[in-house]
Amino acid sequence: MAVVETIKDRCRRCYACVRHCPSKAIRIEQGQAMVIEERCIGCGNCVRVCTQKAKKIESGVRETLDYLSSRENTIALLAPSFPAAFHDQNPLRVVGALHRLGFDRVVQVAVGADALAAKYAELAIEKKPVISTPCPAVVYFIEKYHPDLLPYLAPLVSPMIATAKIVRSFYDKNARVVFIGPCIAKKKEKDDRNVKDLIDQVLTFEELYQIFDDQQIAINDSLERQFDDPRPRLGAIFPISGGLLRAAGLEKDVLQNDIIVTEGSERVLNILQRLQEGELEEHFFDLLFCEGCINGPGMVNDLSVFTRKDIIINFVKKYLQVDPPGKPSVYKVSLQRDYEVEAISAEQPSEEEIQKIFAQINKFKPEDELNCGACGYSTCREKAIAVYQGIAEVEMCFPYLIERLEKVNKELMNAQQRVVRSAQLATMGKMAANIAHEINNPLSGVLNYLKFMQKLIDSDTLDLERFKKYLVTMEKETTRVSEFVKGLLDFAKPAEPQIQKVSAIAIIEKTLFIVSHQVSLQNIKIEKEFPNQDLYIKADFTQLQQILINMIINSAQAMPNGGSIIFRVKKVADTGFVQIQIEDTGVGISPEHKDKIFEPFFTTRDHDSNIGLGLSTAYSIILMHDGDIEVKSQVGKGTCFILKIPEFHDR
Repeated sequence: MAVVETIKDRCRRCYACVRHCPSKAIRIEQGQAMVIEERCIGCGNCVRVCTQKAKKIESGVRETLDYLSSRENTIALLAPSFPAAFHDQNPLRVVGALHRLGFDRVVQVAVGADALAAKYAELAIEKKPVISTPCPAVVYFIEKYHPDLLPYLAPLVSPMIATAKIVRSFYDKNARVVFIGPCIAKKKEKDDRNVKDLIDQVLTFEELYQIFDDQQIAINDSLERQFDDPRPRLGAIFPISGGLLRAAGLEKDVLQNDIIVTEGSERVLNILQRLQEGELEEHFFDLLFCEGCINGPGMVNDLSVFTRKDIIINFVKKYLQVDPPGKPSVYKVSLQRDYEVEAISAEQPSEEEIQKIFAQINKFKPEDELNCGACGYSTCREKAIAVYQGIAEVEMCFPYLIERLEKVNKELMNAQQRVVRSAQLATMGKMAANIAHEINNPLSGVLNYLKFMQKLIDSDTLDLERFKKYLVTMEKETTRVSEFVKGLLDFAKPAEPQIQKVSAIAIIEKTLFIVSHQVSLQNIKIEKEFPNQDLYIKADFTQLQQILINMIINSAQAMPNGGSIIFRVKKVADTGFVQIQIEDTGVGISPEHKDKIFEPFFTTRDHDSNIGLGLSTAYSIILMHDGDIEVKSQVGKGTCFILKIPEFHDR
């Protein structure tokens, strides 16, 4: 795998990695941020800023464990920043824990830094522009994006490579060498063809912690062990910004304007750009992509840079010789290296092509270029170039997406309004047909009986009994029309409920008293489950009682051969509602009818006995109570209506 890869399932279109990648090594594919290996410099910025943990670092764990289990001669090179990573541990117990893992020797990378410090001191004397090379991310960025600056790179290996060369000459040239530190770019450096076959594997401090956990090795339980020779001197302060100068005996004098020391990707990029353009007079540039190696992406704690710096300095003072007597050690290894141009070239679009890309996201005028940076690119033009080069997508533009979403939302609302209007017209048509049917039938009957009565009056002998019979029938039909119209009015505009404190138990008991004679005649048994007698609701007593009566009658009609109606009242915890359940053992409601029972005029019974407004009216009333109705039913087993009504609380 590449040094850094994307875990697709976790990537969430935030574009933070695009925004913070100094080499623009991120390609967006279907919204997923994929690392472009040939552009990547291994700085680890994408890993650091990804809040979704969607970036996976190449692991060196398995290979390292293989070396240790095979009992090959294996040497650990511990980065000088390790005291900051293991700040709560005795440094010498860390060494002991590494030996327990199976490492034959543990050497500090500060040894290589010491050897390089003398070389940097020699380069500084020449007064020619020199860029330090301990940071591989800086080296790779120059090789890829500022190849004109390659002559300025110090022709020296990094401390990691220098130490590897030294320990191989000191102990065993065929030993397995594993570097342990906070830097992801070191994983890339181990495969650099100019320094290849010197480092076998690279572990971050996080990976080392993982190995300790997997192997059940506690640092605190390990014996103290001294580092193996050779011993370092001031090279141990290399990971601190400016540490190279101190180790090399160089002094930064602002009046002489000779040296620049800086860290952080933005500041480093600025220095390199200005150096490329010939704006700088300084001759020595100590550059680190992180805020010193003590803040590498492979560190394992949240300590501040300043705290880590103090930890390193205290370690150097306690365990190392800060000002050793005599000359520094000289090792018979070459610390020289070469560099290669790996310039990343990408075709640049014409102005016409850029404008075509802008047109796709409704950018037609200069003021449309908001340069908001939400896509991860500093300017709209930079992002358009990335789209042309195939590493960005047009849809990454958030203002455009919001504008398009608003447009789609408006279209959906218009479509919804059209659907609603169509549904309303269809409903009105259905209602008109039902109303016409319900009124026309009895009125037709009344007209017919009027004609019959007229014939009786015109006859020679008036049949009073038949005349009275016609009158009774006419009264029945007109009453039916009157009740229908009243029900229609109640449905269309139910009276505003007069909310008051109502006992849920009491309203059921009083309702049952009204209908008890009717249900008893139908061989229906009433059951009650009232675990709590003191439940009060906010309701209009009359309206709610009418709903209960209608539901009891509905249940009774669903049990022509008798059955049971069970009433339950309970408080629904943490909702502020009380449930009144009316459950029967009747015929149930078929699935195709269940979703229609609250529609006006829907009924499965004879229209002479039911006009289909009872449940729809009940539903409207319950909604006016800020409540809800739920129905559960199973054909052949019964139906349960659940009324949810706000609970009344005494203040």
